[in-house]
Amino acid sequence: MSRTALIAFCGLLLSVSAFSCDITLPAFFSMQRELGTSIELVQAVVPIFLMAQAIGQMAFGPVSDRFGRRPVIVGGLGLYLAGTVIALLAQSIGAVHVGRAAQGFGSACGIAVGRAVLRDISHGPALAQAMALAMAIFALGPISAPLVGYGLVALGGWRAIFLGMALFASCLLAFALLRFKETNEKPDPDALRPARLLHSLGRIASNRQSRYFLLVAAATQFGIISFVSNAPRFFKSAFGIEGLQFALLFAATGLGIILGQIANNRVIAELGVLATTRVAALVLLVVTGLMAALSLAGALPGWLFVCLMFSFNTSFLVVMANAASLVIDPHREIAGFASSAYGFFTQITASAVAILTVPLYDGALLPWALSMLGVTAVVFAALMAYRPAPVGLPAG
Repeated sequence: MSRTALIAFCGLLLSVSAFSCDITLPAFFSMQRELGTSIELVQAVVPIFLMAQAIGQMAFGPVSDRFGRRPVIVGGLGLYLAGTVIALLAQSIGAVHVGRAAQGFGSACGIAVGRAVLRDISHGPALAQAMALAMAIFALGPISAPLVGYGLVALGGWRAIFLGMALFASCLLAFALLRFKETNEKPDPDALRPARLLHSLGRIASNRQSRYFLLVAAATQFGIISFVSNAPRFFKSAFGIEGLQFALLFAATGLGIILGQIANNRVIAELGVLATTRVAALVLLVVTGLMAALSLAGALPGWLFVCLMFSFNTSFLVVMANAASLVIDPHREIAGFASSAYGFFTQITASAVAILTVPLYDGALLPWALSMLGVTAVVFAALMAYRPAPVGLPAG
């Protein structure tokens, strides 16, 4: 595979997460009716998936350092497919949650290994640029998934969305088996030893750069997980938008990810990783400030909300992608573990807070907008306060 093809494949692996979450959004209300459950329990299919994915990353990352990236991709996608079948056949929301947890755990192979592969083939600003290109491919998930989900629900009910997930994962699995060439050229036979794992964890925690950007990424991640979990209710309760119109508008906001990552790739070359991340954080702060102010004034129409979320999407993933590269970059020898630690900490923290806040928002846009303003203010202040270690000195 060429380097470009490899980056594209990593982007598709990373997109399994967003695709698997966003494809469920048009099915929320039909799932609630058929299974006779509360909308809050249906909304939980997103953070439950992401929490299981976070745990899976802590397993798959070190295993890929020990045995290589390819077998982890194959095994993880196989588990994802098994979880898809469980959810497809579920007769209760609890069974759907079990299937979603298995899906999430299996999909972690794409997150942990995708980032580790990018670290295998690049470092420094080149790593951040490769991450940006992969994230542009990742955007195919949030753009296509709501539309695919709406079409599948219209054709076969909410269960059909799991057939769509199975098809996507099967294509990736076939590609991994037939085309993917191992990038971990020096597997570490001691990578799974408890002492080594503790040492690796301590190495990341003691590195000032890695530690700092783990916290920045976790706060940013909460914003987008919370939006996705609540989006169908926000659009319906605040603007009376659902069905195909919701799917189209949600997909339109996802186009911002592509624009943001194309700009990210270019601006990094001009300004560097940290300065580019600060610019993106400023955009997030301005967008959430406008959203909160207009919501307070009762002057936020649906079309403007979509435009604001498009702008939000141009920048949140810039912060996430650049933070990931800054966390992983100092740890070439344990790239798989570093990728896993990043994914575990950011997703488990953000998803847990997202679950806890679903009842607090109760489908209302104003309290969510105010909380997002607080989160983005903290992220921007943290990035402005950060001072990198002088050149030639250790980052820890």
